[in-house]
Amino acid sequence: MNKRAAVLAISLSLGVLAAFLNWLYLMEKGKGVASETFIGIAPGMSVQRGDIFAERHFAKVVIPKNHVGALNEFAIKWNALQSVVGMPANRNYEPGELVVALDLETAPRELELQGPDERAMWIPVDTRTFVPSLVKPGDSVSFLVTSSPAPFDEVADSGDDPPLPRSTPTPPAAQGQAGQVETIGPFRVLSLGNRLGSAEVMRASGISQQQENVMTISVRETAGQLDPKAQKLWSLLRASGFREVGVLLHPRIK
Repeated sequence: MNKRAAVLAISLSLGVLAAFLNWLYLMEKGKGVASETFIGIAPGMSVQRGDIFAERHFAKVVIPKNHVGALNEFAIKWNALQSVVGMPANRNYEPGELVVALDLETAPRELELQGPDERAMWIPVDTRTFVPSLVKPGDSVSFLVTSSPAPFDEVADSGDDPPLPRSTPTPPAAQGQAGQVETIGPFRVLSLGNRLGSAEVMRASGISQQQENVMTISVRETAGQLDPKAQKLWSLLRASGFREVGVLLHPRIK
């Protein structure tokens, strides 16, 4: 071995030794650092939505406390492992992902009203004009109701009993009003069809979505009278023959 090769070999050896000593130093230093342990998906494990969580799916994810940040607010700690095992996965997981509280939601089993004055009202909605899966119970919505003049009147003195309906041309004044859109709301969503939670949680629970074109909203009834918004909405729906209405989603308050 010539002199240059010997110097290179010594340099490489010193470099490897320095890296090893640095690793040892970090390991020793890390032993004295406070940490939090969270539930993560184990290496080599993939969990599909709807799979039932088992202990083999999980591994500890240790994070120094000074780097935890907001994880304590939504990530699940390792000491809660047994509360996670046996639950269905609400989404697909890849190795290394943390399990968060939102992933452990379960679909409600029944419609629950709050307080003696709350009532549930069912509204026909037009699923062609919004994405039902993006609306979930608890959201606030308003409805877009299109007004239209009555298309029929009765034939006077026709001799029929009862009188037969007759199509009547829409007067010019009414033509100008036809198609006007009125916004009524906001109302709190109780369900969308038979869905009482998010679409992801419902799918993970193995429940099939039905009647997405009917939305349940919360209204108030006092002394036998609906609140003014609900009365107006119902009157317009009745006048339109309960035609499906459009939906406006309000911002979610965080």
